[in-house]
This record gives sequence, structure tokens and C-alpha cells, in this order.
Amino acid sequence: MHTPISGATPRSFSRRSRLAKYLAAAYTLLVGYASLYPFSPWRGLADSPFAFLSDDWPRYYTATDVALNVFGYLPLGLLVALSAMASTSVRWAALLGALVGSLVSLTLETLQSFLPPRVPSNLDLLSNCLGALAGALIAVTAGERWLLSGQLQRLRSRIFLPGAWTDAGFVILVLWLFTQLYPSVWLFGNGDLRFLVRSGHNFDYSPGSYRFIEAAVTALNLAAVALFMSSLARPGRRVATPLLLLVTAALLIKSAGALTLFKAGDASLWLTAGAMLGVPAGVVLSVVLGRLPRRLLPPAAAVCMLSGAVLVNLAPENPYIAASIQMWQRAHFLSFNGTTRLVSSLWPFLAAGYLSWWTWQGVNTPLPAGSSVLK
Repeated sequence: MHTPISGATPRSFSRRSRLAKYLAAAYTLLVGYASLYPFSPWRGLADSPFAFLSDDWPRYYTATDVALNVFGYLPLGLLVALSAMASTSVRWAALLGALVGSLVSLTLETLQSFLPPRVPSNLDLLSNCLGALAGALIAVTAGERWLLSGQLQRLRSRIFLPGAWTDAGFVILVLWLFTQLYPSVWLFGNGDLRFLVRSGHNFDYSPGSYRFIEAAVTALNLAAVALFMSSLARPGRRVATPLLLLVTAALLIKSAGALTLFKAGDASLWLTAGAMLGVPAGVVLSVVLGRLPRRLLPPAAAVCMLSGAVLVNLAPENPYIAASIQMWQRAHFLSFNGTTRLVSSLWPFLAAGYLSWWTWQGVNTPLPAGSSVLK
């Protein structure tokens, strides 16, 4: 299932890869959730839901709002065009990328007409269309060289197993990066369901216990991601370099989020005593568990991430973080906060389900006894 076709070039393999399609579908769902959140209350309309198309230009708007709408749809146009390049010419791919992005924006802006908390805007629609067009043009001018058949693709085919289900695993890892923008949980922590389930068995708050719970959450989730990536690798291939790149990207995203989304504006807000203890502990744990037989790596990863989610839900609320994000949650980033919270809350369970399927199918070929995937 995972053996590449003899003589296949990196470009031909990338043409068969479904990664861009999966990412496009996932990104469309995220855009839809962010555009329609909080999904209530729905209302009937006396006028046409398309009336906003002929309205006057919005009276109040900023360059930041326009830029966010442009950049928000740029990845969608990029990913749709990359997906289309697998089966059509670059011209048609560019057209499809721009068209699909525009249709998604038109649909969501129209649906916003039925939601009183949301305001449909012809300026938002125009900005979204420009973003989708820009993404499509980037895909057809640079995507072939830098994304479909460049160094990134060669690295993927050399280290990781081919196949659509491996691509699906990459999508889950990309979603893990996205969860780092949700500021209400600790470093690498996900699965917080306390807003849905109120438990009377949470740990009491104290600086000492809080520090060690935070360290445990960080360590368990870091080890889980390392074992997740190792499960996707070819037998005998080392994943230390791509894992380091992934974790570095996560820390940069976490820093950028802390800098822009907290009132304190401190990029190193995540660098707490618990995190500093949890990162090296997670490295040690991943190395130890990485020496397990290959067939046990996916369930070990699932156990680690679910254990981390349990600790997150048993831990007390961080009063400093809650106070720091209070203004942000009530501002115009409310929908973005809702989207990041949804993905962060569901990610461990989505990943654990994927790893369970991966184990059940037996798609991993065992490594030689005693070998480590993290050497």
C-alpha cells in the first residue's frame, strides 16, 4: 500500500498526493465556522439575503479589516488551485482557485444575513475574492516549483510513507499548529472541555501543583506529537529534523499569538516554569517511548494525548490567562477565538481516532527490534 511506483519522480508523486485537497477541505470548514460563529439566533428576512451586494460602501472599516479578509482567503485560493493542478492546466487551476474562493465567500456572506450578530458586507466579499485570486496566482506561478515538486515534497517522499492516509495525518498535524493560537490552555495543551462539562473534581489551585500539572500537560502532548509523526515515517527513517521544524513552528505561532492576542502583549508569555520543565521532560518521554515496537507507536501517541487532555480538564483555571484574554474574546476576534477553541477542544480526540484507525488497519511496517525513530 505504501510502496512507491518504480521510477516515480517527486513531481509525479506530488501529482497523486491528496494533501492539498485535504488541506483545502479543512480550511474551508474552518473559514465557514469562523464566518458563522456563534450560529445563533437565526432569523427570517423581509428583504433578499443578497441585498448587501447593492448596499452602499460600509461606513466604518479599517485597513486592518480589509487585510484580514484578503489574507484569510489567500490560503483557500492557493490550496484549491494546487489541488486542481493535479488534473488540469495551470490556467484552469487558477480560475478554479479564484472561483471556488469567491463562491465560498458569497455563500457565507449570504448566510450571515440570517444571523443578527453578523453583518454581511460587499467590501468583505470583494476582499475575500481578491485574497482567493492572489492565492490562486501564487499557486500557479510558484506552487509547482516550491510546493508540488520542490525540496519540501522531496523531503516528504523520502522520510514519510506515501498514500492518502499519510496525507490525512499531515492535515491533523497542521491543525495542531492552528491550536497553538488558542490562548486559554497551556503550551501544547488541547482537549479543554470545561466550557461544556463542569466537574466538581478539579485540582485545587496552588503554585506548586499548577506548575507540575502544566509540565505534565506539555510533556505528554510533546511526546504525543513526536510519536504521531514517527508513526507516519518510513521504517528506519529519522524524524528528528521535521519534528524540530514542526515544534519550532508551533512555538513561533504561540509567540505570535501571545504578542497580538493578549493585553500584555508579551511574546514569551507561554515560557513559564511549567513549560520549561515540560519541554525537556517531553523530549525524554518521546525518546523512551520511541523505542517501542513500531506497531505500538500510534497507540502510545493516543494514550499520551488523551492523558494530557484529561489533565487539562482536571486542572484549575488560570486566573491570569482568563483576565488577559477577556477583552480579546469580546472584541471583533470573537469568531476567530471560537474557531480556535473548537479545534483545540476536539483535536486530541480527532488525532486519537485517526491513530486508532491507523493501528487497526495495520498500515505500519515494524521497525527492526530495538531501533529508535528519534535518533
